[in-house]
Order: sequence, then C-alpha cells, then structure tokens
Amino acid sequence: MAVVVAATGRQPIAFADSASLLSVSSLLDNILTLLLLAAFACVVFFAANALLNRNALHRLAAGDSRRQPLVSALIPCRNEQEHIAACIDSFLEQKYSDLEILILDDHSKDDSANILSRYANDRDNVTVIQGVPLPEGWTGKNWACHQLYEAAKGEVLLYCDADTQIDRDLVGDAVAELENRALGFVTIFPQRNSTNLFDRWVWSFTSWVIASWIPLWLAYQTRIGMLAVGFGQFLMLRRNVYESIGGYEALRGNSLDDFEIARRVQASAIDWRVYSGIGRLTTASYRSTKDAVEGYGKSIFPVLGSNGLTLVVAWLLLANVTWTPILVLILESLRLITITTDQLQLASLCVMAILISWAAAAVKLKISTLTTVLYPIAITAVLYVAVASYLGIRRGTMTWKDRIISESGEDGAHGPQVTDAPLGSASDTPTGNSEP
Repeated sequence: MAVVVAATGRQPIAFADSASLLSVSSLLDNILTLLLLAAFACVVFFAANALLNRNALHRLAAGDSRRQPLVSALIPCRNEQEHIAACIDSFLEQKYSDLEILILDDHSKDDSANILSRYANDRDNVTVIQGVPLPEGWTGKNWACHQLYEAAKGEVLLYCDADTQIDRDLVGDAVAELENRALGFVTIFPQRNSTNLFDRWVWSFTSWVIASWIPLWLAYQTRIGMLAVGFGQFLMLRRNVYESIGGYEALRGNSLDDFEIARRVQASAIDWRVYSGIGRLTTASYRSTKDAVEGYGKSIFPVLGSNGLTLVVAWLLLANVTWTPILVLILESLRLITITTDQLQLASLCVMAILISWAAAAVKLKISTLTTVLYPIAITAVLYVAVASYLGIRRGTMTWKDRIISESGEDGAHGPQVTDAPLGSASDTPTGNSEP
C-alpha cells in the first residue's frame, strides 16, 4: 500500500492505492447492478401479471338463474354498533327473496345487542344468535362462524363482515354466477371507504397486490392453493363445498380464515372466482393508525405462512423494488453518485414498470391517481406493518378485539392463535373490521 505522509506534525495518514479503491468501487457497482436487475425482474412480473389479470378480475355482472336456492347470510358481530344496522339494512333490501339473515352477537359490550334485538323482533327473516364462550384453540371469528353454520338452513352459505354493505342486487347476481358457471365458491374484493390516511395507503397496496401480484388467470387453471384469495366481506360457498373442506372447524385457530378457505377450495379442484366489488360492496376503514396497524398486522405474517425467513425475503425484495431505483435516480440527478448508462436505464425502467402495474390496478380497483404516483409511501407503510406483525405475533403482543394473537406452536403450522386477554373496556377495542 502506498503511504502519503502529511506534513502537519501529526501521525501519518495512509491512503489506499488506486487499485484497492477501484476494487471496492467495482464491487459496489456490481452490487448496485444486481439490486437493479432483481428489482427489474420483479416489476416486469407485476406489470405483465396486471395485464394478464385484466380478464380474470372484473366487476360482478348482473345475472339471473332459474334455480334460486336458499341463501343463509351469516354475519359475526362483536362491538359493531356503528356498522351493524347499515349492514343488516343492505341485506333486507336484497331483491333475492330466498334469503335468511343470521347474526351472531359475540358478547358485544357496546349497543350492538340492543340493535340486533330490535331487528330480530321486527323482521321474520332476521335471527340473532347469542354466542357461547370461546373454546380453547379457536379464534373468535372462526368460532362465531362455526356457530352460524350450525344454525344455518341454506343450501348456500354467505359469510359477511358486520361492517359490510352491499347493493340490492348483489346476492342474486352472485347466486346466478354460482349456478350458471357451476362454481363452488365466489368471493368479492370490497371497495373500502377509508377515513384514515394510513388505512388508505395500506388498502391501496392491498388492491395493487390483488391486481398485480396474484396470477388469477393461472389460479383458475391450476390447483395451486397459494394462488387462491378470499375476502371475509363476501364468502359465498355451497354448503356441500363448505363441508367438504372441513368448514371453520378445520380452521379453528387460523386467523387467516378467508384466505385459508379459498386455498382449501382451490386445492380441492373446486371451481371458484373472485370479483371486484367496486360500487357494489363497501367496507368501513380502521379509524386510527393504531387500529390499522393491528388490523392489518394480524394478517400479514400469517399470509406468508407464519415463516420468518419468508417474511424477511419478501420484505427485502419489496424494499428493493420500491426504493433502490428511486434513490439511484434521485442521487444521480443531484450528482451525488455516478452510475453507468445501463444502470440509469434499469432504474428508469423499474419505475416505469411499477407505475404501469399500479395504473392497471388503479383502473380495476379504483386507486386514486395521487396514491398511484406516490406508491412508495403506500409500500413503506406496509413494510412498517409487516415488521409490527412479525414482532407482535412472535412476542404475543399483537391484539385484536380484546384477544391476543400469538403463534400456535414452535412450527406455527396452523397459523397464529387467538386467546382471550383482559385488555380493558369495549371502548378500547378497534372498530372498522367485524372480526370478533
């Protein structure tokens, strides 16, 4: 190593020779190129998949069928005084006549019980069930849904969250789709009326994932369970399909019930479809950022199989896709770094491709233009929630609806478990999602 001594009266200052500097520079240059190539591969997939999904994800069309089986609308309710009346009203307004409405009150501490009592007294087709205590090993929502199934008489089961509202034709159109296409399962991705900014960012990311990440066009042609999706706001199954996959009794402690139902249907070679609920099915948002972190956090780690390594890899890939191209372009424009022409082109193409995928999702699922352009904020919000999900579930500090969500065991094979916890009054319970 060449040594240069500064005539300052201090200790000699050693400088690496030019060969060493070039070696470090070359290594950093190669790492940057690899990061950009990895990001480019991901965003090209997102853009291509969004285009291929254009015919696989659309708004449920109006339909009619000669056969009209009895439908049991099954609604679990826990502390939903702000939403449950509007939810029930939307079902009472349905044009589809062969419909029974069952609501389970899961020990609500607010005014939900009084609201439900009035409906049960006034309407013949509304039945209110009082939930029994939560058994060991069950999540609150899954136990509530299981009790609803046991009370249902319908040939078709329709599970909906208590903060959901549907248009008056939706049940009939969904039944027509079920009958005319000989499907076993229909689910609908809802439109969300977000009143909280953080909730809006995370929900826009969710919309982008559904439209651009999941190859629905391939899911309908294969039996790969991981490709299936389900949404608790609208899960319509034939009773025999529900029973063939084990129903909620087979899920018990799984906090990702809607996706797990869809995956079991998919793996059982049963035909199914997912539709956009834009303008037809709406759901309420979380009211605060804390509620949103807990509400979304209870699902992010489980949706990745409750596997820490999978979460870390997915987190790093998403962070790289989002920020590496943008930071490269910003730093290069400020003349803070020097990059090659190929690197500049790669970074530019990455941003263009991800914007194409977001734009495709925006058209399908009505993401705002501003959110589409500012997609890094939405993704960063999700990266934060993912960390909170992992730490909260692993440490047993993640809570939802007065209950602690923790891992089921050392291998986490059955997903996070939910147990009762004395967490305060009902006023401390998050709202905006009807999961008990």
